[in-house]
Amino acid sequence: MDVQQLKVLAEVARTGSYTAAAGALGYTQPAVSYQMRRLQQSLGAPVVVRIGRGLQLTELGEVLLQHADNVFSVIRAVEQDMSSAVARGGGLVRVVAFQSGMIRLLPPVIDRLRASHPNIRISITQAEPVEARQLIRSGEVEIGLLCNWANEDLPEGESTMLRRELITDKRCVVMPAGHPLAAHKTIGLTELADCDWVMESFRDRFMAACTNAGFSPRIVATVDDVLTVQALVASGMGISLMNELGLLAHIRDDLVYRPLRDWPLRRTYALLWPDMARVPAVGVVLREIQAVARDVRKGTPATT
Repeated sequence: MDVQQLKVLAEVARTGSYTAAAGALGYTQPAVSYQMRRLQQSLGAPVVVRIGRGLQLTELGEVLLQHADNVFSVIRAVEQDMSSAVARGGGLVRVVAFQSGMIRLLPPVIDRLRASHPNIRISITQAEPVEARQLIRSGEVEIGLLCNWANEDLPEGESTMLRRELITDKRCVVMPAGHPLAAHKTIGLTELADCDWVMESFRDRFMAACTNAGFSPRIVATVDDVLTVQALVASGMGISLMNELGLLAHIRDDLVYRPLRDWPLRRTYALLWPDMARVPAVGVVLREIQAVARDVRKGTPATT
């Protein structure tokens, strides 16, 4: 085995065919076939099998791919470490984060880095956790800010990675300040059965919860930008659900938010390969993210 064969295996697993893998890697299809043939000969067993018109990893292939991800992580950590050394303690750290994490956590991190580590540059990509997890695994970013619900198991694919818990926050009902329910400290979902809703695209959990509560919500707008959501709610078009972390960063003066009862807390955490945490620039950024999260935890109000 060599690293090049592992890279070919990873791309074949991702694309499902030798032809697609060749295109992604810039190789010819025979070159990919040759690398896979050499890999399987060295192991003495197949790592892929043909299923219809596509390819599927064997159990051996799945095990090897997991180790390949670790190998790639070590290589990327070495490359990043060398870059940091060349830059005298600096370097580029790529971060992926979900929307409210970007809004509330990352701007203070950027400010702190500018003051304490000006040689460290940071780039940011917005993505939902499923996509973010893949970007981390593939090495396209060094650190991810991800989230999941407190009643969920560890997401698939994170068992070999380093996870640092940062903060928990509540799911909240956002409504005009003059709404009849604004006087309540918390609100139950069944109290909102007759309301119109301004909701985000990813709302499967919300729809399932409404079904379990015995009603079908009237969705009058689908919006994924938090400022637009707030503007539409303020106009009286409907109410919305948003997570507390994003609301701590900004909420209009004519709106209020109240925690939704009986809804699990959302956990926000940093995710990265263990070897990456030992790269100086990456370690600095991770520590600054943790410091900002501690500050947010100390100042998080229950309502506004």
